[in-house]
Parts: sequence; C-alpha cells; structure tokens
Amino acid sequence: MRGCLLALALILSASTASAQDTARSSSATDTNPIDPTSRVFQLVLPADHMLGDWGGLRQTLENAGITANLGMVTDLAGNPSGGRSKGVTAPTSVELSLLADLDHIAGISGGSLFMSTSERWGRSLSADYVGNVFSAQQIYGFQTWRLIDLSYQQQLFDDRLELRLGRFAATDDFMVSAYSCGLVSNAFCGNPFGILLDAPGISAYTGAWGALAKFKPTPRSYIMGAVYNGDQEVRADEHHGLDFSMDGPAFAMTEVGYQINGQPGDSQFLGNYKLGAWYDGNRLTEFESGDPVHGSWGFYGIFDQVIVPFGAPGSNRGLGVFGSLTLAPSPNKQPLSAFFTAGISARGFFDSRPRDAISLGFAYGRFSDDLGQAQREGQLPGPIGGQGRESVLEATYRIDVRKGAMFVQPDVQYIMHPGGTDAVKNAVVTGAQLGINF
Repeated sequence: MRGCLLALALILSASTASAQDTARSSSATDTNPIDPTSRVFQLVLPADHMLGDWGGLRQTLENAGITANLGMVTDLAGNPSGGRSKGVTAPTSVELSLLADLDHIAGISGGSLFMSTSERWGRSLSADYVGNVFSAQQIYGFQTWRLIDLSYQQQLFDDRLELRLGRFAATDDFMVSAYSCGLVSNAFCGNPFGILLDAPGISAYTGAWGALAKFKPTPRSYIMGAVYNGDQEVRADEHHGLDFSMDGPAFAMTEVGYQINGQPGDSQFLGNYKLGAWYDGNRLTEFESGDPVHGSWGFYGIFDQVIVPFGAPGSNRGLGVFGSLTLAPSPNKQPLSAFFTAGISARGFFDSRPRDAISLGFAYGRFSDDLGQAQREGQLPGPIGGQGRESVLEATYRIDVRKGAMFVQPDVQYIMHPGGTDAVKNAVVTGAQLGINF
C-alpha cells in the first residue's frame, strides 16, 4: 500500500541508525525536524531533486521553516505467463509532503507539523489479470486524490519521548523495516502484508485519527504504543481522506525494538529487532456459523541485519538480511493464520554504482483452515477447493540516476498458488518501478 520507495536500508555506518528508525524516532534538531513518516525518497541516502531548487521556491520555504517534497512513482508490470489472463498495468502515484518546523516558525522547541497528500491512478495487475492476494504492485491502492497525513509531533526530554497526535497511518511506525521497501511486491513493501488481511481496523497509507507515544529508555531501545480510530468507512475513496469522524471502534498497537550497533564508535554491523502486537475492535465474521464476532488480535516479529559491509564506515554500502513473521491466532475469524517474509539485499555491490541496490525476497502466507473448510462447504465465497497458501519470489535491481533524483528498478516476480488455490496457474510478473524526485 504505502509508497516507501527509495529504501534498502542496508549498510549504515557506525554513527548511523537504520533508515526508517532514524526518520521516525531519532533526535530531531531545532533547525531540522524529523519527518515523522519519511515517505517517498527520504529513507536512507539524501536524494537530489530533478527540478533543482524549484526556481527558488524550495529555499524560500526552507527559510520559512517548511521542508517540501514532491515525488512520482509508477509500477509498470505485466504477466507474460500464468494467472487468470495476460495483461499489463501501470498504477502511478504523485505525492506531496510538507514538514513545518514549529521551533523556527513559532518557537515551540521539538514541535513539528506534517502534512501529505497524493493523487493515484491506474489499474491493478493482480486484481485484473493474475488473481493473487499479495498484490504485485505496491503503489496500487486508494486510486484517487486524498489527504494522507495531518499530524503534530512533539519531541521531549532530549528526544527520549516522542508524542504524535492527528491523522496518520499505523504502518508509518509499526512493523517497519527499510529493507522491505527495496522490493516492489506489496507482500513486502512497505510492511509485511499479512496484517492487512487479519486486522481490518489497521490504517495503511491513508491516515486515521490516532495518538502515539514512543519512549527510548536507552539509545538502542524503544517502547511504542498507539491507538487509532479503526473505522474502515473513513478510508473510502469517495471521502478523499477528509472524513474526520471518530466513530471507532478502536485499533491499538504496541511494539518494542532493539538496535545492535548504529551508535558512535560501533561497528558497521547494524541490526534492528522488533516485536509487536495489535488489537482490533472491529466486527469480523465467524467462518463456520457466519455470525458476527467482535475483537481480534495478533503479534509479529521483524528484523534486519547487516552481515557484510562494503567499503569504509559511512559509505552506506553492504549486504544485509531481513525477515518477518506475523501470526493471527484465531483461525475461526482471521483469514490468514501466518505470514512469513525473508530476503537478502545489497547496496553498492559494484564500486562504479555505489547507490544501486539489488534484492531477493520470498513471502509465504498460510490461509486459515477454518476459512478453507467454510469455502469448500459453500458457506463462504471462494475457490471450490478453498484457499490454502500463496507465495511469491521476487528479484529486483534498483538503478539510481543523478543521486536519487530518478530511479529505474527492473523487477521479476514468480507468484505461486495465486489466490491461495491451485485453480489458477502460477504466474510470472515482469516490469519496472520508475520514480522521480522533483
């Protein structure tokens, strides 16, 4: 869902934290506040702008305490083999974000306001042609113009405590690994996909009313919790992100994290390890009886770890591994019992291309046995044999142009058991993700 595109936070120097942890939770200075969601093109390495200083407008805004970013991403993909039928689609997103430094503007130390909006268009290859559940194009979803984020962030106690209030997505902060965004399939980017099926109250890409607190007891660890308005209706395309109602029910998440290295004087073997859980107050359907049931929960783990650094400290080059596991413990009402991802990524593999990144990822989802049984017995819609499992293997290579002002990312995916059934042939998906940082 979410368009976090630049990343592969692979090799960070001894003085650098992981990309998205840095963007979301590390120290914000009085003169350079941290973008609380660090969306398109702002994950790891600074990126140039294709249109330079926008004729002086960007510098004028920065002098006024406002940082602006504008980016466009297209996921061109087709399936030459397998799936329900052959086709090609190219969903596209344009996103504008504004970050206001309230210390600069109003003298509020550690305070900032963040706003982002997008326009999306195009069709889904997975929905229209392949028939798989873990969609092949991460940029697809919410295909209209909408307000995404509108939130206030406050850093306190030397940035050991972060508070946020407003409209923002749960997946901006939870279940985050910048490695995930090096891939194109929505199975990986920008968060492990499984929770999106099991927790209808979760907000992803489009914001919901929420309150978040993140405490860092040590420079290497944090404890984070948040509660959101879990009303699914406010996300509907016809509202364009402007339905500000708070009808609930509540959706809550908590996460603890620990970072290995990444502090001054540490080695380049940076690692991030996170455990979390969620509770969703939304109404689900009990598969066997069809009765409504309220409340569901689940838990997850996610990690990334540098294993082979390249070059000198601070070069941001090297090879790392990543993985995640999401478990939904109520097979009678949650459709995806387990979801697993694993992969390997490298940035700067070639000396002549220090910013390029290559990634290989595998994702596997196991559907609920109760769901499959209800489908086989005709109690619920679905394939005749019931949904069982779906998986995807993806290989991709990102080519950075003009220091990130533009990128071209050839991509190939092999989708097994599309839709969780053997009734649809395994599919090969090929294409390229294209991006411009204006």
